[in-house]
Amino acid sequence: MSFQQMQSASSALPASQASTQDRVAYIRKVYAMFFSGILVYIAAAGLPLLGYFMGIPVLGDVAVMAASLPWWAHLVVLLGMVLLANTTMMMQGINVMVFYLFAAVFGLLSIGLIGYALGVGGWTIVFQALGLTGITMGGLTAYVFITKKDFSFMAGFLTVGLVLSLGAIVILAIAGAMGVDVSLFRFALSIGLVLLFSGYVLYDTSNILHRFSTTMVVPAALALLIDFIILFQNILTILAGSRR
Repeated sequence: MSFQQMQSASSALPASQASTQDRVAYIRKVYAMFFSGILVYIAAAGLPLLGYFMGIPVLGDVAVMAASLPWWAHLVVLLGMVLLANTTMMMQGINVMVFYLFAAVFGLLSIGLIGYALGVGGWTIVFQALGLTGITMGGLTAYVFITKKDFSFMAGFLTVGLVLSLGAIVILAIAGAMGVDVSLFRFALSIGLVLLFSGYVLYDTSNILHRFSTTMVVPAALALLIDFIILFQNILTILAGSRR
């Protein structure tokens, strides 16, 4: 998901027009922060689960509480975090704290899904999902860097796809709460979300190269982090669903 609208708030040159030295430094900072965000996300999701299985009371309680949150609470928290990120991403210092808070909150909200996947296929299925997510993002990122194509033309299509996906998520959540078996529809939605956010990887990576300024390290890293997390969650859902 992109924060392209904040480009106008910065007077710095887009990365594509910066010097080679400044552009390389900017890209290194973006991906260093992105990878550190992944580590925070994994820690926030993994440590409570490990604590639960190892019988550590505090961590176990966190895992149980996070896994028992209803769907509407997930949605409220996620929308709140998106709003917070959008309003603080250009505030130096604060944006860094919000970035890591975002990673940690997403990690906690992933505990229920990861716990379900562990029950289906153990830790192997989780590592497989992480590996496939890394391969997907790595391949798409390499394609953009090698070809240097501008994928900004995808903005409208991706926005429509995102809105439709959010609507489908709410409908399926309500139907599931009413006792309707929506497992097949959730599986199909996860496939659609993997395709949609593969498109977002192309779009966001293209923006990082062509449209974001070299001062927009945190917004760029957050866009990639969201892509990674949603790809991972839905790849994990597909893997777990295929083993039922």
